[in-house]
Amino acid sequence: MTPVSDNLEQLIHIIPLGYEIDRVITPFDEFKAHRVYLISMDDLSKYDKPSEHALTSRQHEYDRRNCELLRSKGIEVELHRIDMFDIIEVMETISRLIVKEKENGNRVYVNMSACGKIPCVGATLAAMIHNVRLYYVRANRYSSNEEEQEKHGLSICEDVRIWQLENFRFALPDDASLMLLNYLAENEKELSCDDLIRYLHSSEVEGFEEEYWELGFEKKRKVQTNYLMKLQNRYLNKLEDARYIERRKVGRNTMVNLTKTGRYVAAVSGIDMGNATKE
Repeated sequence: MTPVSDNLEQLIHIIPLGYEIDRVITPFDEFKAHRVYLISMDDLSKYDKPSEHALTSRQHEYDRRNCELLRSKGIEVELHRIDMFDIIEVMETISRLIVKEKENGNRVYVNMSACGKIPCVGATLAAMIHNVRLYYVRANRYSSNEEEQEKHGLSICEDVRIWQLENFRFALPDDASLMLLNYLAENEKELSCDDLIRYLHSSEVEGFEEEYWELGFEKKRKVQTNYLMKLQNRYLNKLEDARYIERRKVGRNTMVNLTKTGRYVAAVSGIDMGNATKE
């Protein structure tokens, strides 16, 4: 494959993978891609039944075949193995890849037709929320025996038939609010407002520059009160209204907890907490 200049837009496909080959490979008979991310099932100890390990081993054979066929077309392939039964992990993985590639100026496509129901939902939500192109590869028929499955996967595509799905528009919270949701998700416990303020300070969020805990008593109280007001009015009130967080009083402290809905929003935000800063 000819190297692509850094300043040229690349075409990126993200494909959650099940027992499929044709639905992965057929689109590239007509369309160009510089890189494909395959998202597949990892062999995890929590699925420790022999039958489950056998299914995962079979999946890895499909992974190998798809990688070989894509590379034979001159396409760069990157394989990510995760828990495909965990929709949170599916959304996190796909969203982070989308955000990374969009930040690099590339055009992203998501194929939602080559996987099972849970990753299909996760992939669809991630693609629509980040407003990238979502497509479904139509099969002509389905494999009727083991030989056909080995060659084509579960579906047989005799020609290229692709449906482009129309994206619904979703409004995510602002960047700093998404960082707070991800910070709560990463800690997996309720946090105090002071914890959140210290996080905003360490992340260089505008308006939280001073280390008030290092100040003298009078100035400390003044700055702390100001920061608490900013935290509540800019972020927490809106997040609670959207039911992404819950707050409760514990003595003089307000504790903040992530809701299940908030955990989904954090997962699909695409934020990499290792590099999360907001100027």
